[in-house]
Amino acid sequence: MANRKHQRASAARRHIQPEINRRLFRASRVAQIMHINMLHERSHALSNIYSASVFSYLADDLRELQQLFQQQNKAKHEY
Repeated sequence: MANRKHQRASAARRHIQPEINRRLFRASRVAQIMHINMLHERSHALSNIYSASVFSYLADDLRELQQLFQQQNKAKHEY
């Protein structure tokens, strides 16, 4: 019985970790693109709507990432 719980928790971690990695990579890429756009548009300020949209997107993604970390920690402690 305990072995089955351990296997279930292990499987949950295996499914969560790639999603965490994907979202971290995506957040990193979005930040890099935003930085490049800011450098390119030095003479022309980026629109407030663009900046707000990107930061809102990142905030949503990071909030979901935090939930994935919590799920992963919960799965670790279940067995």
